[in-house]
Amino acid sequence: MRVPAVRIPKFVVPVAIVTLVASCFAAATGVASATGVSSAGPTPPPTAWATCRHAANKPKVEIASAKMFIEYNATDDDIGIHGAFDDHGWSRLCVFDPNGEQVLAVNPQAQLKDLTMGGIFFESREPPRSEFSFADLAAAFPEGEYSVRGTTFEGEQLFGSATFTHDVPTPPVVTAPPLTAEPELAADATVPVDGLVVTWKDVTRTIDGRPITITGYEVIITKEAEDDPNGFSRPTFDVHVAPDVNSLSVPVEFLEPDTAYELEVLALEVSGNQTIKVGFFMTD
Repeated sequence: MRVPAVRIPKFVVPVAIVTLVASCFAAATGVASATGVSSAGPTPPPTAWATCRHAANKPKVEIASAKMFIEYNATDDDIGIHGAFDDHGWSRLCVFDPNGEQVLAVNPQAQLKDLTMGGIFFESREPPRSEFSFADLAAAFPEGEYSVRGTTFEGEQLFGSATFTHDVPTPPVVTAPPLTAEPELAADATVPVDGLVVTWKDVTRTIDGRPITITGYEVIITKEAEDDPNGFSRPTFDVHVAPDVNSLSVPVEFLEPDTAYELEVLALEVSGNQTIKVGFFMTD
């Protein structure tokens, strides 16, 4: 996945020292947790306290935004976990699964610790389903509330939670424009610069056939050539639309003639999970 094309509401993403704890993946192989859950949320294991311990006499502040969700790329047939945690400023942050296992620790150092963080977005590795199936994911990352614990830049106790489900949408079926599966074949699916309309069918089910609540769709068109490898000026058309919308016109001002583009259509589910369909085309 391209890092500039973050497929969630955009967050400021400072650099930090981030530790992804493998305990959830260990759960898929049968390693048990000895931690518990209290009425205040999961109890961190002893090794986590160095990063996540609260000062008991400090006031509590709820984090402004905490999200964890599944992204399924139906074209590449791979899956992964994403997370985003955003607030006015914090010096450390930890996330625990519903069983109390620590799955994330963010502990900035030196001058970044002095400045503190404003927000962070992470993506796990996205293995193919032949290596890491939906059943593996469900076993490693249980549904429920993923508790957030941390310290604000003013020394207050930061807390909150992110709701996580296994409700993954079926992939959108893109009905126009014509697309190819590989960027090298984009010339086999040519479209006019003027009057391009992207259309798709409704998504109404999860990948395992259950009804699903779709809150919207996202359409992303990205110029395939990377003209600005050190910056973020790569031409990208990124629009969210309501769940009852099945088409989107692309402004002629965006498209360049004789140019290859990647098209992504995402189905967005109420708990945050999203499924992507990807293809490529070229303009006349």
